[in-house]
Amino acid sequence: MTGMKSYYVSRALISIAFGVLFAADSSWWTGILVGTLAFAWFLLAPHIGRYSVHPEFGITALRRDERAQVINDKAARNAFVISMLALGGIIVYFGIFALTSAPIAVFKWLLIIGVLIYYVSDFWLRKAHS
Repeated sequence: MTGMKSYYVSRALISIAFGVLFAADSSWWTGILVGTLAFAWFLLAPHIGRYSVHPEFGITALRRDERAQVINDKAARNAFVISMLALGGIIVYFGIFALTSAPIAVFKWLLIIGVLIYYVSDFWLRKAHS
């Protein structure tokens, strides 16, 4: 088995493993959903331009070139800076104005916002550099 076929077979096995882990931890439908979404991502990844595709490398066919690595680094920097500024704002607000402890939900949203900023920034930078 060579080329992209070995990549897809290996990713199917990884997706099944993720599905089994999630099914064991929660419910069967969560496992099926996670496994399906993981495999969908693995099917989509070679076609979206985020990675350079080298079928001769078999199961490690996807690589990042220099351009993709620079964009990844900039997007991570943007997400980190915005998240740290937001964290500083949360600390100031709850420390000075609210005079209470910050609820955990605020930090969950901060994490979600950081991830969204990373992906939006990554998308924006890829469109600007294409």
